Amino acid sequence: MKMVFVVILISGFIFAGCSSERNGGDEGVVAQVNDYKMKADDLRYDLKHTPYDEKSLLETKEGRMEYVNQLLEKEVLLQEAQRLGLDREKDFMKSIENYWEQALLRLLLEKKSKEISGFTHVYENEVEEYYRDSGEKLPLSRVRGEIIKAIRQEKESEAMSAWAEELKKRAYIKINEDVLEDVFGKITGGGSHGQL
Repeated sequence: MKMVFVVILISGFIFAGCSSERNGGDEGVVAQVNDYKMKADDLRYDLKHTPYDEKSLLETKEGRMEYVNQLLEKEVLLQEAQRLGLDREKDFMKSIENYWEQALLRLLLEKKSKEISGFTHVYENEVEEYYRDSGEKLPLSRVRGEIIKAIRQEKESEAMSAWAEELKKRAYIKINEDVLEDVFGKITGGGSHGQL
């Protein structure tokens, strides 16, 4: 199978080289798989996002060729999946939707977390009160940093929760309990079990 991808890679380089000589439009094309052209910018992006444990692969010419071959193998497989229509199946679309939602939520929460972190302050009286209430035996000077970190995390967590609650209060939310109970009844194998 690796031999097939080497042939594809070589063919891609030859094809890219020939076609760029003919029409000058393929400059910057590293390789080609059918109609897909891997441009230098695409490869740079992939290299920038290479997992740390694969970075050593890029230190030798053979390793770099293996890396490119892996990218081309992935492209061949993706094209086959598309040819078979797998990219239009409901399960696939749902998994993409789930991934998109998770990525978007992560970005939102990171952004809000940075914002909240920027205005979260820990005051000396809070540190002293936390120290007294904790029953800590070590001197305050030795645990001050840990206490500040704990207070900061608690404040940031509370602020994030308050922000999410405020968003929920401003949103129109309606729950149809009959349908909800029906769905849960089918999942759990039971029928309607009263109010939720």
